[in-house]
Amino acid sequence: MEAITSTSMLEYIQDNGTRLAFNFTAAELNLDVAALPDDTKVLELEKFKPRRNRFRGHFVTRSIDDFVNYTENKADLGAECFVYPDDMTATAVLNLGDLSAPGHADSQAQMKLKRTAAFIALNNIDGNTRTQQQLAEWLEDWRDNICGLTSNEQEMSASKVIAAIRRITIKAGSTSDHTEGQLSATRSSLEQVEASSNSEPLPSFIQFTCTPYVGLGERTFTLRMSLRADEDKPLLALRIIRPEQHEEEMAEEFAELLQQKFGDILPVTIGVFSA
Repeated sequence: MEAITSTSMLEYIQDNGTRLAFNFTAAELNLDVAALPDDTKVLELEKFKPRRNRFRGHFVTRSIDDFVNYTENKADLGAECFVYPDDMTATAVLNLGDLSAPGHADSQAQMKLKRTAAFIALNNIDGNTRTQQQLAEWLEDWRDNICGLTSNEQEMSASKVIAAIRRITIKAGSTSDHTEGQLSATRSSLEQVEASSNSEPLPSFIQFTCTPYVGLGERTFTLRMSLRADEDKPLLALRIIRPEQHEEEMAEEFAELLQQKFGDILPVTIGVFSA
């Protein structure tokens, strides 16, 4: 037992001497590293002090004005704002610093634009099949936001669009034609289904105008209307044309809006930052 204790003590003295030598060398070379014993615990004492050593925090809001005001009041050296287009959020890193004096980047403000009810309804119907009655009722709910376009680009009022949808008739005939039209679909190799309306021409496109996010400008989305028949009942679907382009343009509009409000205080960049 005596020998084990002596050996353990000797190993401790040797390890401690090695650590001290390493730490002296690291300090002389201005290296931010230190050698510690395996059983050493580091205790953060800042929480026991009356005040923090430095300001940091994470602020979240849906208000553009509150986001800008907080960011301007708390911005430190090198603060920058990043706009993430996929979910229309903006994150301001308030203590980013610069290349010569980098900050901890742990003080941030974040804002997520709020979708409007109209834009939520538009995304819910995008690409989803609806019955004749379901689509007509949806169009009636949002009649103030819509208008129609025929295949030859003639504009139709909301009332005419709804009337045409409600009076769709299905015609089926034998054919071997496999070509699909805007408002026709092949049901089998020998049967083709066509849709028509007795009252008004069927719209090929629906234009939906709304403010997509609170704070952004009004935008018009064009939806392509397609049809298929299920047991002689028309099933209709609306699909947004070029949705990716709208997403890019809305992100650019969001970034430009923030840059206008920030001015020269901090730059706004489209992208994601991680420290």
